[in-house]
Amino acid sequence: MDTISNGTFGKLWEIMRRNKEEEKAYHYAANSADDKKLMHYFRGKSMECKKFGKALKIKVMAAFPAGGGPKSEMDIVEMPLLESGATTLKRFSLRERADVDDYREILENQKLPFDIYQLIRKHKMWIEVDLSKSMQ
Repeated sequence: MDTISNGTFGKLWEIMRRNKEEEKAYHYAANSADDKKLMHYFRGKSMECKKFGKALKIKVMAAFPAGGGPKSEMDIVEMPLLESGATTLKRFSLRERADVDDYREILENQKLPFDIYQLIRKHKMWIEVDLSKSMQ
């Protein structure tokens, strides 16, 4: 397996940290949703974030030359209680657009092992498809 530099590891660690925040925020939103359809949507998004985060962490830890990295728990910022499902969706879509930009930047500017590159690319594309569906 290819290894990654400390700088690249830092960028990937930040992606993992933010992804964990989003997973928790979606979970919180699902538990707070009054609309059943919205609740299922948020649960699905939370599960997708969890799946991506676990896979990315395993691949990054395997590729980091020191065999690990920061061992401390990631700080989680709770999603504030929002007034409506529409407001929550808008907030999440803004975050996801920022994630797509960050993913694009790391894919274009960092030397990544192929499996990490593919995993991030796949997740980026999943977000883009989901964003395009929500705009319709």
